[in-house]
Amino acid sequence: MYSKRVQLVYHPNNVDKPIIYDLIKHFDIVISIIQAKILPDEEGKLVMDMKAAEMEYIEKGIEYLREEGVDVQTLEESIVYNQENCVFCGACTGLCKSGALRLDNKTWELILEHDKCLLCGMCVSACAFDSLTLGINGN
Repeated sequence: MYSKRVQLVYHPNNVDKPIIYDLIKHFDIVISIIQAKILPDEEGKLVMDMKAAEMEYIEKGIEYLREEGVDVQTLEESIVYNQENCVFCGACTGLCKSGALRLDNKTWELILEHDKCLLCGMCVSACAFDSLTLGINGN
């Protein structure tokens, strides 16, 4: 199965359309919503993982979204963890809304789960030791 993480920006004139429903139905794409804020008559944002049996389905789905007036940005960045700089203070875990960062209860080492990460960058800002940075995802 192929996947791609994207951020969608809805403009006020298209937030009331069943765009995601059509994406799932017509392009055989499975979505996992990571983060969303979409309100009537306002710009909305949605971060989601798109999964499909063929990458072609995802690409056609992205093309459909753009035709519907949705701005699509592929998210290829990820949080990069440099354990050598880390002092395991936990400052980053306190700001991580998604639970992607946590300290192991036994070893006190930092655990980073990329699939939960929202790429908000709060952990990068919280780290005084430059242990966390935004970088290009190798996947």
